[in-house]
This record gives sequence, structure tokens and C-alpha cells, in this order.
Amino acid sequence: MTVDPFNRSKHHAAVVGISVAMAVLLWAAGYALPRIIAAVPWFLLFLVMIIGPLMKLWPSINQQFSGNFPLNWRSELGIWFVIWSLVHVVAVFDSMDWAVIDFVVGMSAWAFAAIVGVIIAVILALTSNNAAYQFMGPKAWKWHQSHGTYVMFWLLTIHIYDQVFAPDGTLPADPLHLLYTATIVVVVALHVGAFVKVVSHYRTHGDYPGSI
Repeated sequence: MTVDPFNRSKHHAAVVGISVAMAVLLWAAGYALPRIIAAVPWFLLFLVMIIGPLMKLWPSINQQFSGNFPLNWRSELGIWFVIWSLVHVVAVFDSMDWAVIDFVVGMSAWAFAAIVGVIIAVILALTSNNAAYQFMGPKAWKWHQSHGTYVMFWLLTIHIYDQVFAPDGTLPADPLHLLYTATIVVVVALHVGAFVKVVSHYRTHGDYPGSI
């Protein structure tokens, strides 16, 4: 299993199609535009987050498909996650009449986490290409992308938690919020499962799987 820093026009077109399809489904379900442009990037990030552990749990997936699937979709999914996220940020600031300084000065912990997460996302998107890959080298580029993605995910999870759960900690009633909660649980479960499998492989064979 190898990293894949390349961007492909067909993949970008497909991700745009997936994004628009999600937006249309949410619109048909009765959600307003601000909610939609907040939800679509989160679900794209969810896809990015599950690819790695899925490959460790079931490496045969990569062997059944050509072109380094599904690793060869992470760059495109990540870039469009960033684009949708920036649209969301612009929409938020626009709703506040662009009182950015007031927002920054009085921001809550969840807002601060979200802003830092978006900044990291932009940096990752700008370096999600073959030029950055060649400059950093394979190991440093993979370290930079994977660690940055995990940090960003957990920062945005703080944002999701604050928006989804009531102040008293009760479960959300909104189906979309329930989906948010489910995606976080799935990501955590897959990553824990992949970690356990890697450790089990080491304990059995004395070395790590080839993908590590």
C-alpha cells in the first residue's frame, strides 16, 4: 500500500458530483442552505478519515481494484472538503456582516477549534500535490498529511459536539445531528480496530504489516 499525492480531473469531477448529490438530498429533506454547506464538507472528511483504517483492516480492497483504490481518492476528497469548508466560513462571516474582528475576539472554544481546523485544512490542501510530495519526500509528506488530518478532525469534532449536543448533554433529535454523531463513532471504531490489528500482527509475526 502506497501514498497517493496525485490529483485527477475525473476524481475531482466525481467528488463534485457526490457533493452536489449530498447537497440535493439534504435540500430535499428540508434543510436550509447554511446547514447544507456545513454538512457536506463534514461527510467528505468522514470519507477521508475511514480510508486509512479500512485499508489496514481489509487490505484486500486495494488488491481487488486497480489504480491504488481507494487511497487514490483521498487528495481529491480532501481538497473539496477544504473548498466546501471555506464556503461555509464565508457564509458564517457574511451572516455576521463580516464582523470578523468581533468574532475572533469573542470566539468560543468550539469556534476557535473550528478556525484552527480550517487553517490546517487549507495548509493540507495546498500541499496535497505531487510537487509537495517530491519536495518533502514520501515519509515526511505522509507524516505531514496524516498527522495534520487527525489533528484537524479532532478539532472539528469539538465544533460538531458543541453544535450537536444540548448544553445538558442530551442526545440530538435532529436526524442530521444523529448522522454526525454516527460518523464520529464509526471513525473512532475503525481507527481503534485498525490499531488493534496492527499490534496483533506485530505480536504474532514480530514485525508490522507492510503498510506501516
